[in-house]
Amino acid sequence: MRPRILFAAVLALSVSGTRADGLPHPASPPVDRAYAHDLLSDLISIDTTHAAGSAGAVALLEQRFRAAGFGDAEIWIGGPRPDKLNIVVRLKGRTAAPAVLFNAHLDVVEAVKQTWSVEPFKLTEKDGWYYGRGAIDVKNEVAIITTNLIRIKREGMIPERDVIAFFNTDEEAGGDANGVEWMVNEHRDIIDAGLVINDDAGKMLSLNGRPLWNTIQTSEKAYATYEVSATGLGGHSSLPRPDNAIARLSRALVRLDDYQFPVRIGETSRRYLLAMRERASSTEARAIDRILSNPNDSSALTVLRENPVLNAQLHSTCPMTLISGGQSESALPIRAVATLQCRLLPDEQPENVLATLAHVVDDASITIKSTWGPLASPAQPLDGRLMQLVERLTREFWDGAPVVPFMSQGASDNVYFRRAGFNTFGVSGTVFDEADMRQHGSDERIGVSAFYDSLEFNYQLMRGLAGDG
Repeated sequence: MRPRILFAAVLALSVSGTRADGLPHPASPPVDRAYAHDLLSDLISIDTTHAAGSAGAVALLEQRFRAAGFGDAEIWIGGPRPDKLNIVVRLKGRTAAPAVLFNAHLDVVEAVKQTWSVEPFKLTEKDGWYYGRGAIDVKNEVAIITTNLIRIKREGMIPERDVIAFFNTDEEAGGDANGVEWMVNEHRDIIDAGLVINDDAGKMLSLNGRPLWNTIQTSEKAYATYEVSATGLGGHSSLPRPDNAIARLSRALVRLDDYQFPVRIGETSRRYLLAMRERASSTEARAIDRILSNPNDSSALTVLRENPVLNAQLHSTCPMTLISGGQSESALPIRAVATLQCRLLPDEQPENVLATLAHVVDDASITIKSTWGPLASPAQPLDGRLMQLVERLTREFWDGAPVVPFMSQGASDNVYFRRAGFNTFGVSGTVFDEADMRQHGSDERIGVSAFYDSLEFNYQLMRGLAGDG
């Protein structure tokens, strides 16, 4: 660690934090809290947007790991392009048991400086928050994993199995040069592990400061894009024809909007819905009970469709997101096109989706084609040992908050791990307040106490999964 003046806020942190019930929970030593703060500051100051690449962050991490005593045999660097680099660091274990790997991405989305109240690429502490692009998505996790792997080495622990830190490129770019996809295809042996913990895919959720639950991501929906189009002969607008492309496309889109994919509830979604039931309105709670008892209950689905979060857990969805048509105000349209952005259940078959859309439209003159994806990955059953460990740690840090399995509606790098056969889950001890979600937005921030709680949570998780020795 380079010498520097430590912030008073870091030094003033007590040896123990405080749980929701007022009792103390474990906290990292001051030297590690200071190190994590220092590293987070340095990482945020490096522009790792898609255009800038990840090489600068990789160089910083390599310097930090080498300064901590990791050598050539333990550090590996490579990536899809010279500006799109991954770094893999391995702490050797005492047995040949399959490794445990902790993953987080280095890249961030763009930040429009004029929309921020602080400098985006500088760590700013204000009113109990750390601000900066990547503060919670997810340079905080990069700093935490790095600090804890270095701490374990400093403490002289020789884990039962290898512990791997994998920091990858281009997660935010939609697959242009995705570091995880490249690694599993080109250098799987470098990251091969029996268990992957993706710190970006799990959340400890709270609401207005009150802990709700800690999620374990076991699966995620596949995203796929479909184009729906209609064509016409065109002509002068003063001579309308019955084959108006915009009108026919509009009728098709109304049918698609009315259609609901069948409800299919797996183990993860069932447990998630039961947890959500405790927060739902009485009307929603009754609808959840009915849909769990009978997935074909259309009236229950109608109620739950009004809640986008609940609705997304029940079935595949294909909303319209773009539409265009026509070529002139005074001309009949020759073509009209709409885009459907689908989020499909993990086991949804692509050919069935296309056939379903065509059946719903029921118009041979409408063309439907896939323009991207789906990039699907299988759902995973819960890992009992992992679940028990996360439940124990969650009780220690946020007593009373349950651990809830979760299917992501969006996407994470776990899709590439799962497609390659890795046993992978999203787990994080970082508190996200549902009333203050700022990732990808202006003034992105993480609570100061949340950052340091997550630092120790991750340390305990890392030691527990690695096997103390």
